[in-house]
Amino acid sequence: MTSTIVVGGGMSGLVRARALAAKGEDVVLLESSDRAGGAVRTERRDGFLMELGPNTVRPTRELWALVGELGLKDRALLADPRLPRFVEWNGKLHPLPMSPGGLIGTKLLSARAKLRLLAEPFRRSEAGPEESVHAFFARRLGEEVADRFIEPFVGGIFAGSSHSLSIAAAFPSFARWDSDHGSIVRGAIAERRRAAKAPESERPPRGLLSFGDGLETLARAVAAGLGDRLRTGTRVESLTPANGARTWVLRTAGGERKGDNVVLAAPAWEAARLVREFAPEAAEALGAIPHPFLAVAHLSVPLASLPGPLHGFGHLVVPQKGRRILGAVWSSSLFQGRAPQGTALVTVFLGGSRDPDAARLSDPELSKVAVRDLAGALGAKQDPRVVLLTRYSRSIPQYTAGHLARIAVLEKTEARFPGLTFLGNYRGGVSVGDVVKNAAFS
Repeated sequence: MTSTIVVGGGMSGLVRARALAAKGEDVVLLESSDRAGGAVRTERRDGFLMELGPNTVRPTRELWALVGELGLKDRALLADPRLPRFVEWNGKLHPLPMSPGGLIGTKLLSARAKLRLLAEPFRRSEAGPEESVHAFFARRLGEEVADRFIEPFVGGIFAGSSHSLSIAAAFPSFARWDSDHGSIVRGAIAERRRAAKAPESERPPRGLLSFGDGLETLARAVAAGLGDRLRTGTRVESLTPANGARTWVLRTAGGERKGDNVVLAAPAWEAARLVREFAPEAAEALGAIPHPFLAVAHLSVPLASLPGPLHGFGHLVVPQKGRRILGAVWSSSLFQGRAPQGTALVTVFLGGSRDPDAARLSDPELSKVAVRDLAGALGAKQDPRVVLLTRYSRSIPQYTAGHLARIAVLEKTEARFPGLTFLGNYRGGVSVGDVVKNAAFS
């Protein structure tokens, strides 16, 4: 029987270990901390249910299938996909246009920018070498769209900047639509027609997914299914190929472990540490992936202090004077049971590659910024209260220029060491849906 050791108990490691066990392999999952789930973490405090990592998940086909296999569909919550999204610009919240009528009426764009946007299917332009996300959308849709829609959008997904991310690495579908169809709009239409041909049973529900007890419900269920295959509190000190790389030797504080295969599902910097001795080029590639500082602040907002109901997904922020946060998820507007009666729970994000200086701020300073910016955006008459502030010295991996070349180095290393696999959100997408797809079906 083939034996595999998976290193790292985040969602990548959990789902890959589950998939291998289902195939009948002898698998063990080693996690250095005292819990599995990685960034997917939910905490209750003072009557609030808070997500410390990802707040919402789009139920992709693979993810929804996993929910079903785990018997969690009856515990799943789906936020209304029609909930409005907002963009803060010039100190005001503007609804994100979701229809042609909304696009025509939005004050986020000038009349000239709207005409430029509508002309996209007819515009012919060539992609530049290693094109950034901002350059791509400025070329296809215009500078105003790139500045006021795409830049805040990238801040919300990657905690990054559209000026530094690679379009081919971060949003390969858009790059493919441009190259194959000569238009984002025509490419999107073709993709929608293809998806419509899928059997109804394979289509996941619309909306945003969570659970009554938060997203960590998913991680806990996968971990429980692994049983004693999961070993927490076990840090891998070193990794060595032996017997012509047909065997892998891992050293931990509890002794040595040997396996036919090893899956490195730990964060990129940890994977770099483990392969540095025998694959320095892979270690260099992994170490070159930026992971910016990020702070997540959970704020309690008295509903009576707001000028109206808090109804929507949340808001993203266009870089502008007087605003420092990247955006906010209106958590209690998405799902019930997130906040005590009479209050709203709003999750605010600060830092990212757009604001690296935020890492130098103290917790009270970060809290002050979060309170100021949120109160200003919502028009609150009373300052919100910070319930919890979480700091991540290294957060979401950034798919910057050269990222695809770095992944190619990892692929060459895997070819040289057939029993070795690199797995994580630095490869193939940062969303939970992408992670599940890559871990379960790669």
